[in-house]
Amino acid sequence: MNLRVIRVNRCFSTVCDIISLNSNFMTGFEESINNLDLQLFEKISSQSSENDKQSLLACQLAVRDLTDNYSYLEIGSYLGGSIQPHLLDVRCAKIYSIDKRPLVQPDERGVDYTYLNNSTARMLENLKRVAPEQVSKITAIDGDTRQIERAEIKDKITLCYIDGEHTDEAVMADFKFCMGVSAENSAILFDDANIIYNGLAVCIEYLKRESIKFCAYSLPDKVFVIEIGDFPVHLNGAIQERLLNNYQSYLYSLQSNDLYRRFVNKKPFRLYRRLMVKLKGLNKFE
Repeated sequence: MNLRVIRVNRCFSTVCDIISLNSNFMTGFEESINNLDLQLFEKISSQSSENDKQSLLACQLAVRDLTDNYSYLEIGSYLGGSIQPHLLDVRCAKIYSIDKRPLVQPDERGVDYTYLNNSTARMLENLKRVAPEQVSKITAIDGDTRQIERAEIKDKITLCYIDGEHTDEAVMADFKFCMGVSAENSAILFDDANIIYNGLAVCIEYLKRESIKFCAYSLPDKVFVIEIGDFPVHLNGAIQERLLNNYQSYLYSLQSNDLYRRFVNKKPFRLYRRLMVKLKGLNKFE
């Protein structure tokens, strides 16, 4: 065998090895996403519960069943934890990450939350450890959706995830931004529905008022889904299973807010309520 043939054989062998590696990677990802495998979140810490992570994976799986390729927009990325499964997904063609990157952020619970070393550079470094060859499909934008031009989003978005400032005003602003950049048939997900429920109610009223076709529901623990147009994410088997166990989302939301009920049931407030009920005759029925 001459030197030229040896070189050709080596080159062919190298190409086959690369194809084999890519095939194994894709097969591994397909198996993981179909099993809602939490290992897809393992390389970057995420504040989401296990139920939330699996709900997000179920939505991603459903979107993949509805379209060949999709674009993903996330508002509020912090360390990049929830971007991981989309970064690993070769069928996710484009990722947009929008984050104000504040040191301190207001919240409907009345407590300002601090995010130390909150930077896009830190997030991208984290994501490079997940899939360095895929980071180029991320466009990161620092800012508030109330100031960002929608034209900065060059693609029609199929799946949005809102996990930014947890105030009703910010939720509505983020929702309207997503509506402005999303495809006619798409889905918008919200984290922490147990906190931003008033904001979600305003979003639903907006859709009704504008006569926009939608379908909305909650998934365990606190992921809220709004399907826009004809985009039946809920028909996917993984979503159906979680909808059948919707009690998890319901109970989580009530129990997470139970501290307020315990507070208003302290003796001074309880006595005041009893007095007001008695004075107004609200405890008498004919």
